[in-house]
Amino acid sequence: MQGKIIWRAALLATAACTLNAGDRAQAQGQAEAAVDYDLPAQDLGETLLAIARQSGHDVLFAPDAVRGRKAPAIKGRLRFDAAIRAALAGSPLRLDDRAGAAVVRLQAPELAPAGKGNGASTVTVTGTRIRGAGSASPVHVATRRALEQAGINDLADFTRILPENYTGGQNRGVAGGGDQGGQENINNSATLNLRGIGADATLTLLDGHRLSYDSIDQGVDISAIPLGAIDRVEVVADGASALYGSDAVAGVANIILRRDYEGLETTVRVGAATEGGDVQQEYSLVGGHRWHTGGFMIALDESRATPIYAGQRDYAGTVNGSLTLADRTRQRSGVLNAHQQLGSALTLELDGYLTGRKSLWQNPFYPQTDVHVNGIVTSPQVRSYVVTPTLKADLGPWQASLSSTGASSRTLVDATNSFNGTPRHLHLLYADTLKGAEATAEGPLVALPGGDARLAVGGGLRSISLHQQYRLLNGGQSLITKDVLEKRSVQFAYGELSLPLVRPELGLPLIDRLTASAALRYEHWNGIASVTTPKFGIVYQPVADVTLRGTWGRSFKIPTLIQVNEIEEGELIPGADFVPASEPAGSTVLLLSGSAPNLKPERATTWSLTGELKPRAIAGLDLQATYFNIDYRGRIASPLPSPPTALYNPLFSDFITYNPTADQVNALIASLPGGLVNETGAPFDPANVGAIIDAAIRNTERQRIHGVDVNLDYRLGIRNGGTLLLTGAASYLQSNQQLSGSQAVIPLAGTIFNPPHWRGRAGAVWENRKAGLSGFLNYVGSTIDNRFPDNQRVGAFVTVDLSASLRTDAKAGPLRNLELRASALNLFDARPHLIRNVGLGEVPFDSTNQSAVGRFVGLSVQKIW
Repeated sequence: MQGKIIWRAALLATAACTLNAGDRAQAQGQAEAAVDYDLPAQDLGETLLAIARQSGHDVLFAPDAVRGRKAPAIKGRLRFDAAIRAALAGSPLRLDDRAGAAVVRLQAPELAPAGKGNGASTVTVTGTRIRGAGSASPVHVATRRALEQAGINDLADFTRILPENYTGGQNRGVAGGGDQGGQENINNSATLNLRGIGADATLTLLDGHRLSYDSIDQGVDISAIPLGAIDRVEVVADGASALYGSDAVAGVANIILRRDYEGLETTVRVGAATEGGDVQQEYSLVGGHRWHTGGFMIALDESRATPIYAGQRDYAGTVNGSLTLADRTRQRSGVLNAHQQLGSALTLELDGYLTGRKSLWQNPFYPQTDVHVNGIVTSPQVRSYVVTPTLKADLGPWQASLSSTGASSRTLVDATNSFNGTPRHLHLLYADTLKGAEATAEGPLVALPGGDARLAVGGGLRSISLHQQYRLLNGGQSLITKDVLEKRSVQFAYGELSLPLVRPELGLPLIDRLTASAALRYEHWNGIASVTTPKFGIVYQPVADVTLRGTWGRSFKIPTLIQVNEIEEGELIPGADFVPASEPAGSTVLLLSGSAPNLKPERATTWSLTGELKPRAIAGLDLQATYFNIDYRGRIASPLPSPPTALYNPLFSDFITYNPTADQVNALIASLPGGLVNETGAPFDPANVGAIIDAAIRNTERQRIHGVDVNLDYRLGIRNGGTLLLTGAASYLQSNQQLSGSQAVIPLAGTIFNPPHWRGRAGAVWENRKAGLSGFLNYVGSTIDNRFPDNQRVGAFVTVDLSASLRTDAKAGPLRNLELRASALNLFDARPHLIRNVGLGEVPFDSTNQSAVGRFVGLSVQKIW
């Protein structure tokens, strides 16, 4: 399949791939089944394409490295590595599988001088900006083909199978508009949230470039990019502000688009939950063409899904059946990746996307009345785009680039809030924009015993803006209750140095390879702060089979524009919604929200230690373990993680005023620019307010996050063709938080609406030229519901996924290059565990960790024309 060819160079001297069910190179002579080849002498890229298609392997290489090169005829029965080496015969390229590489890559042994056409044959990957220098941080790679083999349909699904990721908050599976556990997902987006410390603390890139924020929680919506458009996703679960700037506290993810696609690929996919709802359709087209000096890829995608209503799940009988456990959605996307040589030393590249999405979610307030009587119906519409032109210059051993990015994500929300059958209409606007320019240069400095010391430098500027508007329609009148336009700009400069100190050829005892690295970044945020962040790394191989990596660095995050512009608002809530219910009976509680003044940047110190074993005696085995540690200071959050259960907790007494007078209540409400929202269904009586809770966000004291990631891949060759990959990944997480200096440390991981201590995924993928079969076991650990005096355990969520594919071998006609795939996710229909709730109408399970979809059966047909 052409989907098995990756037209993008990558130097992956990093940890084993956690999720990569794509095929590993068997470049160390293991006993892999041979394949019959009969390929003519032709363009090298075409030959590599054919070898990958016939062998079932992923091949990574730089387009510039093969452009204009010819491959000899390849005939006979050969293993994959032998076929690739035969194709490269006579060229300066080689098949390279040094320790730490996660997938097959093609690399020139030396960078070519300017004008020779292969100066880009070694490029950088996520976690470093230096060509040819592997990252000291663990890098996990998920190829498109690997995700397809696992039955994954889009990048939103990818976030749910990544053990290092927490699926709460801004993710489509979180019920009630994503606000369970105090988070928001008003526009049905999907974001990465590494280590569970917030989507705004994980930086997401597209081909190495920044994207605009999305809606309320200020993450980046990766579901806007269809799976058919991507080549792979690279994830660095380690602090990376020294390389990439603000937001990369937990790590960075880089979505890499397909490049130089030749031909036309169409895909039709349908599926549904067997218990009802979530009926999905997707229609995708990927096309492209390449020529001697350039090429392009374009992907078009339309997808839609019906909602899952609470009435379709018998375990949700405690809420009204009109509650949506999964939203209705329709999305259209277009993605472009193109490049053109402008001369012997200049290349112009362009990448970007345009996406539109409409959704619907419903949240009834009470179980006995429909959402249109008492509840909120929300219809968000999202329009987002990004475009990045880049000019690259080949300056001999050095390379330079100049890029400019423009991006926007605009969410318009029509909401109808009904009380006792009386509707109140709201129109909300969240418009995020990003503009920026960056210049970079990278190349060798001096020769060291282990190779050339290399330096990457860069700098630029970026501006972001947010327009928020809340408009209330009442009695035919339109009242704007909030209209804020905030802009912010930053200037930055950075440098990264790689020092290869020892290489195997030196023959030193117990030092097969040793490389040190250092990075430093300076950012000046106008009117806010200037921040300098360092990072140091080391890669040490005592012997060829063992690799040790270590990092230490500092990271930071500037307060988001949403956070500094949260208008203070008061919400009047029935006292019965609190635990225990406030006294006297019938009293109310005034809950204050918004942002405290003078929010400061969040700062973190991070370090990690990784060990990897790839024994030559057991070819195809790759075992990796990483310890990570994050000391996060000044995290912006509410000092009350769960206001309904905080009312009588002495830990939070500093933020609660008990038995206020009517004059105190009236004076406070008069000072609120956002006014009072009365959700009691009764007239407001200041004398009936039993407590005032101040839950406004502010810089909290400290979060500490640490744990271990373990990954195992073992690839075997199968007689008569085909490969078998056994793979497993698990992540153990400990995290706690101190909200203020006077409060005790409270646990986060392992408690309800937070990441569990354990997440894992294990399975097997078998594939040959005509068929494929995969099975995976997914484990989401148990949590403790600590919202009540008597803690209760919420059980683990365990599911099994199966996927099977069949490819035709027709040489011509409509069946040529046709692939059928069937999948059954959550095969045994595991159901979420029920939880206790405080208020009426609340979702009866922890949807941040467990899914309401149940068994989902899908079928797809893919045709390459």
